[in-house]
Amino acid sequence: MSSLMETPFVVFDTETTGLSLTARIIEVGGVKIYGGRIVEEFSSLANPQRSIPSKATEIHGITDEMVANAPPLPKVLQRFSNFIGEAILVGHNAVFDLRMLAFHLEREQMPLFSNPTVDTHTLMRKYFPQLEKYSLPFLIQYWQSPYKGCHRALVDARHTAFIFFRILEKNGFSLSDSLKNFWEWAGEPLYVKNYLPKPLNDPSDPKLKMLTQVMQKDGDLKIIYTNGHLAFKPRVVHPIICFRCGKHYYMEAFCYTDQIVKTFRLDRILKIF
Repeated sequence: MSSLMETPFVVFDTETTGLSLTARIIEVGGVKIYGGRIVEEFSSLANPQRSIPSKATEIHGITDEMVANAPPLPKVLQRFSNFIGEAILVGHNAVFDLRMLAFHLEREQMPLFSNPTVDTHTLMRKYFPQLEKYSLPFLIQYWQSPYKGCHRALVDARHTAFIFFRILEKNGFSLSDSLKNFWEWAGEPLYVKNYLPKPLNDPSDPKLKMLTQVMQKDGDLKIIYTNGHLAFKPRVVHPIICFRCGKHYYMEAFCYTDQIVKTFRLDRILKIF
């Protein structure tokens, strides 16, 4: 029976252009832990092919200039997939990161990560219910993490790894404990596949029907959109993916006019040619 000593963990974090599903991942960081210590690290910026909002930059400090020569996200995700292998993933507020990974892996038609994932935010709320906050900056101070800095993917992964093992220690775990006992304590793992974008299930919508047909043929189409600098003017786009987020449908497409990938809300498309 495997013990925690013999089990690889990868504690990871992402930085993005925003909090919505349509935001872009612009940094991935992770630390691989084996035998209770960090044995390898992963860190890479990713070019989002769009401007980073100033509000996002205020949080993580990542600018357009910093990602200008960074590799595209598919290459970063492939490298990260190789890095994690079959390790158990650990993240703080991991649902957000898994949702972002699910969207981008699906968008790029890449295989979904099948690694079971543990959320330190959930563990903290479950086993330390007396705390007033559970944000990562608060827990960094609470557990007195030795690492410096915050809000960049690699350093946040280091902080989370330290917090994760402090949680285990305070709950009586040692590296000799079995993986079976760990899962009984941690609860059901999370998986990327559970956070895929909701399917398009309204076949009566003529826009969805037309978009589906165009995407099946890998074609282009002309639209009139209500927002942006080309509001109410025709633009030609190449649809990439359609998805539902909340109560709205979205289309992600390459805009030939702006020469970038953009996200369009379907109810704001006035006309499709």
